[in-house]
Amino acid sequence: MTITNLTPSFTRGMTALFAAFFLMFALAACEEQGTAEQTGEAIDNAVEQTSEMVEEGAEKVEEGAEKVEEKAE
Repeated sequence: MTITNLTPSFTRGMTALFAAFFLMFALAACEEQGTAEQTGEAIDNAVEQTSEMVEEGAEKVEEGAEKVEEKAE
């Protein structure tokens, strides 16, 4: 059996099988996080929390400034 004699459905099936194995191994390799990934995730979370707190603080400053303007009028 030569490559030219393979049916298209067999070729598609083999391609799908190889793709499934590749994805399975790729996902298995990405499942476990190393120290660097855990540290990066912790940094991302800290930055996100900090920016949320800064936004909340800025909103409170704006509200305070509006109250001062209202009292000044």
